[in-house]
Amino acid sequence: TRGDTRSDYALEGDWHTLRAEAGIDDGYKGDGTVRFQVWGDNRLLWDSGVVTAHTIVKPRLDIRCVASLSLRTVASDPDVVANWADIKLDGFEGDTATVILPSPVK
Repeated sequence: TRGDTRSDYALEGDWHTLRAEAGIDDGYKGDGTVRFQVWGDNRLLWDSGVVTAHTIVKPRLDIRCVASLSLRTVASDPDVVANWADIKLDGFEGDTATVILPSPVK
């Protein structure tokens, strides 16, 4: 992703854990920084703090009872390239996670 972004998901079932890795893309050559955030039901569940190049953060979060999940990046510069990787939701058979598409700008 580039700059400030968000990816939203609707969760149904008994999901219990979110695990991921996040960092600035190795191909980005600037000196910008990024904060990675995980929001659940419109409240901040985790904030990485300021992340610089060559740093990887690995959140592991309890997401029990969370119905909507949002993975966000807050960049110091719109050209910062940030990556969420190896995202895993742990739950039970039959649990679903659906991408919530952004509303069109009017």
